[in-house]
Formats: sequence, structure tokens, C-alpha cells
Amino acid sequence: MTTPDTTHAARTSTPAVPMVGRSVPADDAGAIVSGALSYVTDRRASGMVWAAVHRSVHPHAHLRSVDTSRAVAESGVIAVLTGVDVPNNHLGSDPANGPVLADQVVRQVGEAIALVAAVDEATARRAAALIQVEYEPLPVVSGPVTAPDEVASVSLHPGGNVAGTIGFRSGDVDAALGTAELVVEMDTVTSAQEHVAIETPGGMAEWDLGKVTIWCGSQNPGLHRRLVAHALGLDADDVRLISNPVGGAFGSRNDDPVPVYLALLAWHTRRPVHLHLSREETTVAGPKRHPYRTRVRIAVDGAGMLSAIDSRAIADTGPYVTSGRYVLKTSAEMSVGPYATPNARFDGTVAYSNNANAGAFRGFGVPQVAFGLELAMSRAAERLRLDPAELRRRNLLRAGGRHSLYGHPVGHGFRAVETLDAAAEHPFWREREAWAAGSVGPWRRGTGIALAIKGVGMGSGRGDIARARLIVATDGQINIWAGPNHTGQAIETSYRQVAADVLGLPADRIRVHVGDTELVPESGATAASRSMYAGGAAVERVCAQLRAALDEAGAGRPLQEVAAELVAAGRAEYEAEFPLPDVADPGRIPPEALAEYAPHAVYGCSAQVVRLEVNRLTGEVRLHGVVCAVDAGVAINPGATIGQAEGGVAQGIGFALFEEYRVHEGRPVTTGLENYLVPTAVDTPPIETILVPGYEGTGPFGAKGMSEVVVVPTAPAIAAAIGAATGVWPQHLPVTPERLWTALRAADGVVAA
Repeated sequence: MTTPDTTHAARTSTPAVPMVGRSVPADDAGAIVSGALSYVTDRRASGMVWAAVHRSVHPHAHLRSVDTSRAVAESGVIAVLTGVDVPNNHLGSDPANGPVLADQVVRQVGEAIALVAAVDEATARRAAALIQVEYEPLPVVSGPVTAPDEVASVSLHPGGNVAGTIGFRSGDVDAALGTAELVVEMDTVTSAQEHVAIETPGGMAEWDLGKVTIWCGSQNPGLHRRLVAHALGLDADDVRLISNPVGGAFGSRNDDPVPVYLALLAWHTRRPVHLHLSREETTVAGPKRHPYRTRVRIAVDGAGMLSAIDSRAIADTGPYVTSGRYVLKTSAEMSVGPYATPNARFDGTVAYSNNANAGAFRGFGVPQVAFGLELAMSRAAERLRLDPAELRRRNLLRAGGRHSLYGHPVGHGFRAVETLDAAAEHPFWREREAWAAGSVGPWRRGTGIALAIKGVGMGSGRGDIARARLIVATDGQINIWAGPNHTGQAIETSYRQVAADVLGLPADRIRVHVGDTELVPESGATAASRSMYAGGAAVERVCAQLRAALDEAGAGRPLQEVAAELVAAGRAEYEAEFPLPDVADPGRIPPEALAEYAPHAVYGCSAQVVRLEVNRLTGEVRLHGVVCAVDAGVAINPGATIGQAEGGVAQGIGFALFEEYRVHEGRPVTTGLENYLVPTAVDTPPIETILVPGYEGTGPFGAKGMSEVVVVPTAPAIAAAIGAATGVWPQHLPVTPERLWTALRAADGVVAA
């Protein structure tokens, strides 16, 4: 029996209920919630060996010797590898990214020195512990040092301790600051933050017929493929990375060296190899959000109009640069937020230290600079006795307006005004005075608001491209291989929704595959809020090619018949790419420097309102609710979009109130979840997400990225609410009860003992 869904006539008409705009569960949602899904770390193979890593116990030291003899002699050990066993002992072509295995100097507690493969996990870990390393301790750089005389005293790299700088200015900032009616300055400290993905890094690799296949979570399979090929001296075509399913990432799987460890061991042993890092290893050795020290000054007139934004930021990238320069670049662009001002300046430095290595993290340098800017805006409103939402509204950049620092025009899909209005019209904000009047005893009530933008994609001048490949079978089944990859957000489900509506076919006719470098065309990273925007656009384009071929064949014919003809004619396979648009007018940026500054043509936006209480006697904070308005253009899968927003807010709450990866003189104080606090269900209040209507003309069905911007406004909204409740404006994150209690006592004139 032929069902209506197999006919070409059913395809050519718009489905009664389009897939785009529907809240569709993830394809493997049942397996996820039941625990039945097999992740890459669950994979096993016959003859497999288990791996462990021997790591440095010093933050900075010469390696005088590495004695592996006791480990090699241990029964059940298959291999012990050190730096000399790596054909090209670098994580990529830039030496500043560090070695695969330290062979001369260690620059961080937890840095990998040796790899062990054994018949079981216990043997591998026991043998790793038997490796004896003789260290010659070196002076420790315990923070970002940028002064020339200090750099000369302890240099972590041949070029010194400054990994990169970026500076840009528009107008005359000093004159604006000097003549302003009001200057508000915020000196802020934001701490290192741990990703805390549920699944810690790991996976399996095997070597076969001169090629290595790696099953390992990755946010950038193409990059990891190149890193493996470089380290082993292989052609990239001889490296296959399968990176799904993965249990979360948030940026941590951009800088993860585990795929290289797995490939190296499989290449050496010629056996399948399994490695799964412990939570302690991940906490001590894994990448963190860059800790920042930031100074923001804003100049405002009596009517609340901005005349200048001046920012200076120093980022601690740890011992190796990895993504540090790119994080600083993003901080620069977003340092002016969504505001229009004639004068702006950003001076930033990213510096090396012997602290935890810092890498990519959701928000990518924006939460750090936005915290000070948004706090300054709220403080200025208080000083001028203006509604903080109104002060922001008066200074907002409009669609088609020019970016305050770089001078390039923002796209017409920009919805900062609408996003702010959606949050400000919520009862939480409109009824904030009544809420504050209900304070009882030491619990003082406050409401805060904050607004932020984040660029979508890698930015102009970076050649940012996503790709998709499609094959239709003789039975009418359609397979699509597309990127970017998913890292827990089930992006392939949304890709399938796009494909179904372009083709006019039921979604069960379409299968989407992600995360396999042998099958999926190179599509860049799952980062920069580009997955839905870029990958979805590539899927839209490749499906449009098939749609045109089906339309050419004529309406009313069974799909199977048309598909068979396409296969017979050699027209069953299609490929498409979506280059993310560059800014048409680079503004003040010299064309030859476009890639260096990488301004964005498309921005996502989020405004948040936080309602809370503060105990003036203890410094405790109780969150009562968060409203998150987010501009995602058209939400392809509203349920998934709301889920991303809620997750981002929860992570922002952790950044604001709980999470602080701590080191002392280069040695970790934080070693695991026993002494690293993350918000639990008890700590996370009700979150209401408002999807702001919008349309991004360059995106698939009007969609654009949003999953990073939602983490940005939470901390400044919380801090502003604390300021409204107590008159104390926190400038050091996280705002722990101890820090807030100390600040409250200082405000009351009590000197700490």
C-alpha cells in the first residue's frame, strides 16, 4: 500500500503543519533520559587496551629526567610513551599551543608528561603512578604579568609573557571623559570557571591499514583531525574522527588534547585504545574560562546619553595560548555592548601564567567585559535617578546603525530594542518597587536588569564556511551529512526540520548525520553560536538543490519513481556550502586587518531581569526568578531554543554566585566537584524565556544563533539586583556570601578584623 507521504504531490505542497517553528524532541531523547544512549566513552572493542596519563605535580619546572622503567616492567603494561615517542611533539603548528607531552619544561600542574597503555584501567593507572620524574622547580608566574621588568624576570615562553594584545579606538575618548557630567568606573574581577560537562573527556581509537579512527567528543572535528595528523606525521585523509554522541562541552572540546592521546597510543600499540579522564583530571588539567581584570569607564550626560565607553582588560590564558587571542578579540568587539556612542576605546592584553590553561568557553570573552559595562550602566542610572531600562533604551544601537568601536553597520536583523522592551515589560521589572517594599527582616529585595549582544559565527575576514552533503536513495530515503557537529544540543533534529520544510517532505523521510570527518564535509567548529545559523543554512541550500531537481521532474509523481530516475541519471548526490557573510562595509577597520579584528555581520541579543533577596546579616543571596528575553530570529525548534536559554542562564548563575576555580602560586586549590560549587536544582530559580519575534534574512528560515549570548547578562543582572537591594555593587565574581558580607560590613562602616 502506498501512503500519501510517498507521493511527489504531497511533497510539492506546503505541509499542513510545517516542521520549522515546532518544538520537536531530540531524535534520541528517549535513549538519553533512560540512560540507554551509548556515548563515545562507552565504546569498547575486542583486544582493547586501557590508557592513563602521568601528569606534572609542579606548576613550573625543568624536566631533568623521566624514568619509565618501573612502569614498563609492570605486568600487563603494553606501552609507555613520552615526548620522544611523538613524531611531531606539538599540538598544532603554533608552539605557543604547547607540546603533546611535556619533554623539557612543565608549565602547569596537571600537564601531561607520559601516556600508559595496559590490559585494564587499574593496571594503566598503577603503572602511570610508577613513572618517576626528576624536576628542577622554576619560579612561578602566579598571574598575568605585563610590565616589561616583570616579564624579563620569569619568561614562560621565548617571546615573553604577553601572548597577545589588541587595541582600537574611535573618536576622542579622553576628551569625552574629561568633559562628561558623570563618569562611572567599574574595576571588575571575573574568575576562572570550569565547564562541568556531565561527560568528562575520553573515547576510543584504533589503527587499521595505515589509518587511525578516533571516537572522541569534539566541537571541531576538522581541527582535531589536523592536530592528530600533525602530531603523527600523517596525511589528514588517514585520520577519521567520529565525535558523537557526546555529553556536553560548552567550549571544553575545542581545546581537548585527548583525541591526540588516543591516536598516538593506537598508532604505537596497533590495538584499540580506550581513555576516559576522571573528574579530578578534568578539573585540574582541563581548560577554563579566562579570568579577567577589567576596568570600564563610561561618560554620560545629565539626560543619560553616553558620550564614551572606555575599556581595558587583562586576561590570564595560563601556560599556553590556545584560543586566548581570539577570546580577547571577541572581548574587544563586544566591549561596547549594544550601545551607540561617538567615542570608544578598548585596550586588551592576554598574558601567560602558570595557572590553569584557559580556553574556549560559552560566551567567549564577552561575559567578562559585559559584566563591568552593564554594571556601569545600572550604576549610572541610579546616580541619575533614571530607570535602568530607559537609560539603556536611550543609548541602544539600532538595526543598520554603526558599531561604536569599529564603525561597521549592524544587520537589519538586529533586535536589541525589541529584546530590551520584552524584558522591561515583564511584571518582574514593572513591579520591582512593590517587590522591594515587601522586604522582611534582614532579607532585602532587589531587581536587576542587563542586556548583551554576541556575534554569530567567527567574524568577518575569517573565511567561515559550513557545508552539507545529501544523497537520495532509490526508495526515496534522503540522507544528509552536515556540520557543525552537535555537542549535546541535538542540532541534527533542527537540521532535519529545515530539510523537511525545504523539501516539503515528512521528517521521517530524512536522516541527518553529524560529527564524522569521513562523511561530513568540513564545516568548522560547534562554537560562536554558528551551528543552527551556519549548518542550518548549508542544509537549506543542499535541500534546495534536490527540491529543484524534483520540481524539474514534474508534480504528482511518486517520490520513489523520481528518486530512482535521479539515481539512474547520476543526479542523486548534492553538496552545498554556506559562507557566513562578511560585513559589506568594514567601517574604521583597514581592509587588510579585517581578519585580525573579525567584526560580525550578525548578532544575537539577550536581556534578562533577576529578582532576588539578600540577607544583610550573612551575605546570602536567594534568587526568586529570572526572565530571559532572547532574539534568535526565527526559532527553528522553540523547545530546544528555550532549553538552550535555560541552560545558559543556569551557567550564568554559576558564574555570578558559585563557580570559582582557584589556584595558589600555580597549585590548584580546586580539585573536583567536592570543592567546586555549581548551582543545583535547589539554587536555580524559575526561568521564564521570552522568544523575541525577529527574522534574520541571511539565516535558514530567518534563524540565527543564540546559545552563547544567554550566558552573558545573568551576572550583571544579579549584581545590579544586589545593588538595588543593598546599595552595594559587587565587582568581584563570584559574589560569594563571604565577599558580599565583607562588602556589606564595609558599607556600614565596620572594619573587618
